[in-house]
Amino acid sequence: MAGKDDLDYEDMLEVTYEALEESGFRDIRVTDAEDLPEPEAVEGHIPDMQATNQKGITYLFEVCPPEVFAEMELVERLQAFTRRAKELGGQVVLIVPEGEEGLAAAFVEEHELPEDRLTIWEA
Repeated sequence: MAGKDDLDYEDMLEVTYEALEESGFRDIRVTDAEDLPEPEAVEGHIPDMQATNQKGITYLFEVCPPEVFAEMELVERLQAFTRRAKELGGQVVLIVPEGEEGLAAAFVEEHELPEDRLTIWEA
């Protein structure tokens, strides 16, 4: 695995999966993982991960290396995911590299994404 300062998409996905397992999340679904089920599609978009915490709350995870914040498709994905999270009483989590929380927060604010259903975690 890469060092903490140079985590790429795959590394961030792996770190997130391990953290979810250790935290007691269940029904963890991962996009393109050989041994795990796929997350459910949401309005044609598939989240990077989906899991349920110990209280039964569904979380949709989107792994976001800094370069994805330049892609307008990310806005559409996150809008769809936050709508689904609201329906489920769940949460959307953006996974960003350590030190990039400010970039993600500015992106969320700029595109007026619903912050009540969206959280940012650093990998």
